[in-house]
Amino acid sequence: MESRNITSPNQHVFREGWSVDTAIHSLINRIEDAKRISKHVLVLSVNIKGAFNNLQHQTIINSLIRSGAPDNIFQIFISLLQNRLATMLTPQGKVSKEQGKGFPQGSCSGPALWNLVTNNILTQHWPAKVFIQASADDFGLVFHSNILSKLS
Repeated sequence: MESRNITSPNQHVFREGWSVDTAIHSLINRIEDAKRISKHVLVLSVNIKGAFNNLQHQTIINSLIRSGAPDNIFQIFISLLQNRLATMLTPQGKVSKEQGKGFPQGSCSGPALWNLVTNNILTQHWPAKVFIQASADDFGLVFHSNILSKLS
């Protein structure tokens, strides 16, 4: 993503030279800018609970397709995500269930896949008075308006 320059500048982690510090600095700057422009500012912080464990495999696959990932890379991730089973022994015997969500545990590619998915959110065409950024599974949004009722 980095080498192809398709990562949103509003994604602040799992990237070289970016961090929680750059996210906080960016968010504060956006809040200050919004306060200079508008009378009212609303800041919303959203944490995606269990983001890495609950991200649907099909969402990852769709993001890979949209990104134009080379076929060999695409096929590697398809093979990692498909046919994944969780198996446990019970008193009645072995039970298996297909896994259609989450990253493989300890995956080095998990953060890159998360950035790929969040990139789809960050690069949407947001209204001019809305700013959105991400820091892993935390999103910060800044809304501003001269009319308070427009922020509700």
